[in-house]
Amino acid sequence: MTAYDHWFRLDVEVTGTAKGRARLASGLEAHGWVVTVLDEDGPRRARWLVEAGVTGSRAGAASAVRLVLNKLVGQSPAEVDLRLQEPIDRQEQPRGRYFVQRPVRGPSRFRALAARSRLFDTGRELFLPPGPDIRSRAGAEAVRALPGVALPPADGVPRPVGAELDRPGRTGAPGLPSRVAVPVGSGGLIAALLIGLLIGGRPLGPAAWVLGAAGVALTGTLIGTVVVHSPHWAAGPRHSAVAACLLGIGVAAGLAAAAAVVGAASPKALPSVLVTAGVLVCGNGLRLLLRGLSWQATAAWLVPALLPILLVGLPGFGFSLHAFYLDGFGLNREDAQVPGMWQVIADAKALVVVAGPLVAVSLLGYARHLHAFDTFGGLSVAAALLFVAFAGALALYQSQIIVPASHAAATARQQAREGRQPTAYFGIAARRVCLRPVGEAGWDGAAPVAEHPYLVFPAAGDWAALWDVRTGETVNVKREQYRISDSTAPTC
Repeated sequence: MTAYDHWFRLDVEVTGTAKGRARLASGLEAHGWVVTVLDEDGPRRARWLVEAGVTGSRAGAASAVRLVLNKLVGQSPAEVDLRLQEPIDRQEQPRGRYFVQRPVRGPSRFRALAARSRLFDTGRELFLPPGPDIRSRAGAEAVRALPGVALPPADGVPRPVGAELDRPGRTGAPGLPSRVAVPVGSGGLIAALLIGLLIGGRPLGPAAWVLGAAGVALTGTLIGTVVVHSPHWAAGPRHSAVAACLLGIGVAAGLAAAAAVVGAASPKALPSVLVTAGVLVCGNGLRLLLRGLSWQATAAWLVPALLPILLVGLPGFGFSLHAFYLDGFGLNREDAQVPGMWQVIADAKALVVVAGPLVAVSLLGYARHLHAFDTFGGLSVAAALLFVAFAGALALYQSQIIVPASHAAATARQQAREGRQPTAYFGIAARRVCLRPVGEAGWDGAAPVAEHPYLVFPAAGDWAALWDVRTGETVNVKREQYRISDSTAPTC
């Protein structure tokens, strides 16, 4: 069956011709659902049992199944009367895992180490349901011959991987599946780290400390509860839930304390962690959106979102901070040399600003996970979010990239006219200088005037890019043909 996250059992009564019912059944099966005919009452009425699956969150899954059913029914001439709907709970049964290995010879203290090296494994692995006789069953399976296959080694012995599940699972509340327990437990650990960084990196009052301690305690209790209800723990030896919650509180408190020490030593740790958490949340949203899609659909979602990032990341397009700053002096990005670290910093700032469409696409992933596409009009939600994202990205780019770069260039020009050295901008440190030709001198652009002060920009080649402080014209001169000296005087 199709790898859906949640399955439901539907008892439906179908009315229509035989061809119409067959067309509806084909549509349901093409969607990955399983149709079983229970009874046929005459030529126009039948009763079906449909096993329907849906991908995404548990919340709203039942409603999403009904909406998909109505959509498929609308594409066929048959009519459906839904009589009953119930979830199909497929609990993950824990299994004892064993490696089959040949007997290890030698001193007893080296046998366990040699066994864990897997040099003596036969390649057979066993996955057995828990129970008091699991050890004997593992020994029998280790040497059991398969039909049509060469006999396994007669001296093979099972070696357990992890704890041996020597008793059946608990019969109380159903355990959490691993796909739920792992994200919830990981989220609790991350929350404990963030609380510790916030407490250590910010001067907070007693009330904040009390709230932080309460948050750590709740996080630890959550971790302990998740561990107690995980399938592997539930099938192992019986433990106290209170002890597990206390252990979880201790683990969360230790992580928070370590994070508080790091946050106190490095105040910039919290913003870095928040950015990392944002990247992880965005990446998870993209995963939820693109899971199960073809590469054509993936490209249709990602290419529009990645286009603004490519425009910033490729310097040939000239959409970086340095390009807009140098444009204020009539220069191109290639006329000045920028240190690699500052170029990475400037491009990273621009990338963060124009990443709005990518963030919106990740939000669409969460919308798809919560069945918003089926509930609120399908792709119209996607189109609206993408439009808002692109508009927001353009507005942020204008306010955070173009305007600041133009303002910094205007400030540098004003400082140069006032006889001061301009302030460096993202690695571009222009200097106010005077020119004196040395012998026969050449230039490219407007003719240099010896009495005028200039701004010279760092360059790697033989040519230096200059901007006339008085006239605002640009000129390129060869370094070996001019003597360039710093000056803050009104004239040279």
